[in-house]
Amino acid sequence: MSVLEVRRHAERGLTTPLSPRGEATARALHGTSYALVVSSPLERAMRTAELVGGRLDSIEPGLLPDIGGAQVFGSMDTLAEWRALLRTEPKARAFANEQLATWARLAGRVRPKDRVLAISHGGIIELPIVALADELGVAVNGASFANLEGAQITYDKTKRTTLELLRVHLS
Repeated sequence: MSVLEVRRHAERGLTTPLSPRGEATARALHGTSYALVVSSPLERAMRTAELVGGRLDSIEPGLLPDIGGAQVFGSMDTLAEWRALLRTEPKARAFANEQLATWARLAGRVRPKDRVLAISHGGIIELPIVALADELGVAVNGASFANLEGAQITYDKTKRTTLELLRVHLS
């Protein structure tokens, strides 16, 4: 089974892709071995991928869709708010399904037991993670994802089998 780790980028800087704190926090997460490291086309995501994954193998435009997520639906403070949106807004469900298909395609690019790191954005990753949690019967609660947070998803071929939230606790 392949594993996809999808995370929000590190804290951005005012004049640089990442702030010094964002760079340091991303470096602190480095250590896991990935068969594939991808990011959205934005510089902050690319730099985060390089720091967390040790390299950047390719840009994945599907991780930064033209329309969707917070761009269309607004910003939500909690995963419960994203879940409510999924239940009332058909476009939100379609967006989540589109992202889940992108993620499955990325997981399908590696061999079983290999890991993929995908760096995306807040306001994009919440809808598909909440939709997947509902599909798998996994309780996910709390705040929307902060920098470097996201989820780990296990795939058996293209079937999603497990979901675990990845939270970052800074000391």
